[in-house]
Amino acid sequence: MDPRYELAPQLKLYDNIGIEWVPHLMFTPTRNFRSEIVNTDCHGLRFNEKPNLNESIFDEKTTGKKSVLVGGSTAFGVGSSSDQKTISSLLSSSADCHFYNLGGRAFNGLQELILYQSLVGELNEIEKIVIFSGLNDLYLFSGMNFGDNFIGPVFFGKQYFDGMNKQLLSPLRALAKLLLGSLVSDKVNWGNITKDQLLKYILNPSFRKDFNKTTLNPNVHMTLEDIVLRNLSLWSAISKGLGVKVYYFLQPFVGWGKDPSREEQKIIEFIDSNTRKFPSHKILNKIKTLDQYYTYQKLLKTHCDKLKISFFDCNQMLKENSTKTDWLFVDRAHMNDNGNNLVSNYIRKEIE
Repeated sequence: MDPRYELAPQLKLYDNIGIEWVPHLMFTPTRNFRSEIVNTDCHGLRFNEKPNLNESIFDEKTTGKKSVLVGGSTAFGVGSSSDQKTISSLLSSSADCHFYNLGGRAFNGLQELILYQSLVGELNEIEKIVIFSGLNDLYLFSGMNFGDNFIGPVFFGKQYFDGMNKQLLSPLRALAKLLLGSLVSDKVNWGNITKDQLLKYILNPSFRKDFNKTTLNPNVHMTLEDIVLRNLSLWSAISKGLGVKVYYFLQPFVGWGKDPSREEQKIIEFIDSNTRKFPSHKILNKIKTLDQYYTYQKLLKTHCDKLKISFFDCNQMLKENSTKTDWLFVDRAHMNDNGNNLVSNYIRKEIE
C-alpha cells in the first residue's frame, strides 16, 4: 500500500483534484469541487469551512478585518485533513481577522499576483496580504525542462504550448509534423516554419545548427533573481498604492528547517523510489541542500528589505520550534494539520 495514503489518507483525494484552463491565469484547481476534505468555489479557490450554499469564498461570513493568504499548493492546503485545517482557516478562527485563501495549486509567483489582481474588486477592504510562497519559483528554475522566455517558467507549460500549437495547425502541417516530426526538434513551431526552412533543417546540418540557435533558443535569459525582483516589486507597488501591508513568509521545506521524522522519511523514501510516478521529486532532491536554501533565502530577504516588505523564514522557525520526532509534512513541501497549525501560529505572531 502507498504509505502516503496509509499515513495521510486525505492525499488520495488531493491526487485526484484536477485543473481547469482559464484565460490569463493559465489554470485553477477544479472549480466547485465538493468533498468532505476539500471544497472549492466558482473561482477554484478553497473555502475556509464547508461551503453550504455559498458559491464563492467571498460569500463566507466575516466579522472585523479582512486579509488574504497568497501562495501555491501549501497555501491552498494540500495535506490538510479538511478545509478547517488549512493555514487561512486557522488564521481566521484564532484572530479578529478573516483570511481569504488565495492559494493556487502549482502557481508560481506571477500567477499569485495575477490571481490577486483578477479579484481585486472583491478585496477592496483588505488590511494585510500574507505571501506564503517561494518554493515553486525555485523549483521551476531548477528543473531545466522549461524554455527561456521573458515571462518565466510555469507548470504545465509544455502541455499548454503543445495543445495550442496542435489546434492552430492546418491539416497539411499536421500531416507534415506526423511524418517528419522524428527528424525535427520538438521545439520547432510547426505553425510558423516555412517549407524551405523545413527542407533545409532536415538536409543541412549547418542550417539546422543556426536555426536551433537563433529560433529555438532566442536571446532571452530570465534568471531566478529577475523573477524574484519583478514579483516583489509588483507586490510593493500594490502595497503602496492600496495602503495594504505585505508580508513575505518563505514556506518550509523538509531538510531546510528540520530533519525528517520517521513518518516523513517513510513517505519521502517511497516517493524517491517511484520517480516515474513522482518525477518532480528528482528536482526537489536537487534543491534540498542547505547551500541552495541559504542562497535563496538571502536573495529573497535582500530584495524584501530593499522594497520594505517584511520577510520571515518558516524554515528557521521550524528549526527553533520543532524536533525530528514531530511529524509536520506529508512530503517534502506540503504539511499536515500539525504543520499548518505551527505555521499559522507563527504567522499570527509576526503580523499582529
